[in-house]
Amino acid sequence: MSKRWLVPFSLLILLLGGGADSLAATATTPDDAPPLERRTLPLTRLAQAPIELTGLVPSQRIDFGVRGDRLVTRAVLDLHYRPSPALLDDVSQLKVYLNDEVVGVVSLEPDRGKPQHAELSLDPRLIRDYNRLELSLIGHYRDICENPVHTSIWLDIGDDSQLELTEQALPLANSLARLPGPFFDSRDDAVLDLPIVLPESPDLAMQRAGGIVASWFGSLADWRGQHFPVTFDRPPRRHAVVLATNDARPVFLADYPPVDGPTVEIISHPDTPYAKLLLILGRDDDDLVEAARALALGDVLLRGQSARIDAIDPLEPRQPYDAPKWVPTDRPVSFDELVEYPDQLQVEGEEMDRIDINLRVPPDLFVWEDDLIDLDLGYRYTPPATDRGSRLDVAINGEFLRSFPLSEEGSGDPSGLAVPVLQDWLGGGSQVAIPALRLGAANRLSFDFQYANRVGGAEPDKCITVTQVPNRAAIDKSSTLDFSGYPHYLAMPALRTFATAGFPFSRLADLSQTLVVTPASPSAEQLSSLFDTLGRIGAQTGYPGVAVRLTDDWQQAREVDADILAFGSLPESLSERAPVMALGPDARSRLRLASRDAEITARHNPLDDAPVPADRSVTISAHGPLAAVLGMQSPFFDQRSVVALLTAGPADQRLLNRTLAEPTALDQISGSVAVIRDSGITSNAVGERYYVGHLPWTTWLWYHLSRHPWLIAAVAGLAVLIVAFLLWRILRRLGARRLNEDEA
Repeated sequence: MSKRWLVPFSLLILLLGGGADSLAATATTPDDAPPLERRTLPLTRLAQAPIELTGLVPSQRIDFGVRGDRLVTRAVLDLHYRPSPALLDDVSQLKVYLNDEVVGVVSLEPDRGKPQHAELSLDPRLIRDYNRLELSLIGHYRDICENPVHTSIWLDIGDDSQLELTEQALPLANSLARLPGPFFDSRDDAVLDLPIVLPESPDLAMQRAGGIVASWFGSLADWRGQHFPVTFDRPPRRHAVVLATNDARPVFLADYPPVDGPTVEIISHPDTPYAKLLLILGRDDDDLVEAARALALGDVLLRGQSARIDAIDPLEPRQPYDAPKWVPTDRPVSFDELVEYPDQLQVEGEEMDRIDINLRVPPDLFVWEDDLIDLDLGYRYTPPATDRGSRLDVAINGEFLRSFPLSEEGSGDPSGLAVPVLQDWLGGGSQVAIPALRLGAANRLSFDFQYANRVGGAEPDKCITVTQVPNRAAIDKSSTLDFSGYPHYLAMPALRTFATAGFPFSRLADLSQTLVVTPASPSAEQLSSLFDTLGRIGAQTGYPGVAVRLTDDWQQAREVDADILAFGSLPESLSERAPVMALGPDARSRLRLASRDAEITARHNPLDDAPVPADRSVTISAHGPLAAVLGMQSPFFDQRSVVALLTAGPADQRLLNRTLAEPTALDQISGSVAVIRDSGITSNAVGERYYVGHLPWTTWLWYHLSRHPWLIAAVAGLAVLIVAFLLWRILRRLGARRLNEDEA
């Protein structure tokens, strides 16, 4: 760097850094060059669908964001496309907009119908935090008398088209008011990868504090996914979270001033001014946990470089099934409560986008036989030019459910719609032939307004000029879904509910009825697995697990009435009692399996609560990573469950962490045990079944008798005989009384 730039650059760092702390002042030098990062964004991934421009849908909008701690210095749009061979090259073109500014026009070459390529440099000054890239086709196939929506007007955007951004890191002020940034940025749609730095051999309280912080960041990351790699003593050269007490702290904080209470602080990274460290500090373990809880529950009050926590008092305890991301099941819920952003329920355009509403339903909601969920639907729309063919299509998870015709009145009468629900706890596939809401999973309820318009004419010599007018439609915010009146009752073990909804731990969103059992001296990989799992549950509930408890003593687990989440291995007494699965030292593993016929029968008979017996036990000694996820009833309390993430060595732990970070892998976990190898996941349903939750006694009786039709017939016949006998006795007594009265 030239010497004449030293002073201005140093002043810039000081001004933006908000004051230098003791670490940043010694590590920051004027020679630190802003790091550059190249980011490639495939257009089809941003659009979440293949991109085809037609006369009916000539434009495609693509949204993307830029992190607040990044500055775009270069932007290139790399387009691969194939135009229709019918288009006239002298009047057809592709216009490119960036935030409503025209940034490029691509003329279609005479060699039409073949793949073509164009590279456009975009002005980085036009790029903001949230951006809209729009591709618009101006297509003509005739000079005069053409149909603007003719099928010959089209242009396909290739899957290899992409937006390339070169981003420069910005020095930021040490301000807690920016939280959760820069550690999490909602404009970044990538997986949240946030290191957590601990001192060597962290105790249980420090592990608990790290779990609370991870669950908070997981609740923010939501659908993006999250990963919390753990390092000891030294932070990696990027944004990270650091946990420390006055007596136990990472080596790089050895000379940092002690704190006098629970403290949350942000400082610059000791190796670079372009990375920040979020410090969770305390005098002792209690202070540290209090600081972590304050971050998760009161981050909106944090400001300045450092904040001392004076008090945090939850006013009301969390109630079962009140997770923010779960649909309430104790009352009808309006669509207004389910929207995630303004105007989500409104669409506008010549060809309108689909309206999607995301739903998460508790996995233990008891829906049986022909029970359906009531959907009270209201909607409004601009009257179609013709009501023939214009309709509103309703779908669940991409599968068509029902269609409503659009009339010229411009509004639909409030319509009652019964929505089926699927309880697929064994993972054996759908038991119904119609689309249904899946309990415990992320569901998408879709509303698609389709307009049939009169455009163009059938006679070539009769030219009619038609101006297409954009349509508008909206789903009424007062529309309701009603899950109330259904009890909570579920057959277990059901690992699919753990993988997709964090159940049974997520039953209380703050994890107040969860006990985590960790190894006595966990490795960095095992701690990362703990934080990833708690972060994943936070993402599924939308609430941090501030009340989670940890122990490394199975004897204590016997005394706590809670669901148990175990890492590493099970104690020998428990391993021999339950399993299905056991991993031991010296590369030994044991697995008990049921016959395929018995497992298939169990999957297709969810009402059958008989155990699925294991007909063979296999013990193998082999080298190579192997892990398992195991579900079983708690041997300590009847209504409690144990979910264990089993590993026997570092390679097994890395395989487990890598696998559970893949959303597609989570969909393959079901039954009572899921075995994880390099080749994939194998799930099995074997062993005892048990039930959590409660049913009214009449429903409980009929539910458990329903798998025995002959017994039901016998009970019904016996009931008829008893009633007939009682009626006979009553009639006989009445007759005898009448005869006695006549004789008198």
